[in-house]
Amino acid sequence: MEIIGIDTKALESASRVILKRDFTFKPLDLFDERFYPSRKTEREEVLRYFLVMVALDHRLSRPGKPYEACIEEGCYHGADLLYRLGMIMFKENPEFFSPNNLCRVSIDDIKNWLSIGSAEPPDPEVRAFLLRDLGVKLNKLYGGKVENLLSSSKGVLRGFGANPGLIDLLRCFRAYEDPVEKKAMLLVKFLINRGLYKPLDKPDVPVDNHLSRIAYRLGIVMVSGKLWEKIRRGVEVDREEDVLLRLAVRRAYRMLVDKTGIDPCMLDDFFWVMGREVCIRDTPLCDKCVFRNVCLAKRNRSFMVSEHLHFNTWYY
Repeated sequence: MEIIGIDTKALESASRVILKRDFTFKPLDLFDERFYPSRKTEREEVLRYFLVMVALDHRLSRPGKPYEACIEEGCYHGADLLYRLGMIMFKENPEFFSPNNLCRVSIDDIKNWLSIGSAEPPDPEVRAFLLRDLGVKLNKLYGGKVENLLSSSKGVLRGFGANPGLIDLLRCFRAYEDPVEKKAMLLVKFLINRGLYKPLDKPDVPVDNHLSRIAYRLGIVMVSGKLWEKIRRGVEVDREEDVLLRLAVRRAYRMLVDKTGIDPCMLDDFFWVMGREVCIRDTPLCDKCVFRNVCLAKRNRSFMVSEHLHFNTWYY
């Protein structure tokens, strides 16, 4: 029998560490002009940029083929390289991000834009499809304006019945249809932290590989049976298993937000940076981890797993 559950004792322990605040939160700088538009950029152009870039922000590396490259001013990996190339395009041709252009994006456009050196996106046909879908629907449903999309939400993330919120409205775009809402919540976080949107209700954290891995290692999400064996042995899970696992991870972090009172956007930044710099996949730096005294995997190495594997997705 397979069980996915939340360990409330482990959650309490993690909450106490966060509440002690013997460390500093390191929020992302969403005004870093290497990756994001400047403060002076016209609002609609900034909205377009984030809507497009988050739509493309999924699984860039594959086993044995990392998405990384060096440009004149530095070397970048994963999402950093994606957004760096995004800003190079934005500065050279901001009209690339317009709905009229998105409708015409080809596979070669994606390859030419997001390939550099040996780095190339693993699924250019999918990314081109997602952008065309985005452009067509923005034009047909919102007059080509991302601002109209935000206004239609009436300031709520989740609506009810005939009054949909922003998360509900985003589902019409194939890039944002994920039932666990990773890209939708990432977009919301970016818009909130840039001061472009202020919802009345609280967002969830965007559940990605880093947050999933940390949840399993801390023991706040516990999995048993054949599904745990898949995670432990690095066997790819199917789509349904992936959704069930990420829903549990999202709920665990929601409970952590409730227990600590920490803003979910800030908490996501903290765990995302932690997953990239400390609780990394292959060689975690446990001695540098603020949770080292309460971490299940630190006490029992059989829980020192990577995130669950699910490659063929554009959800995260």
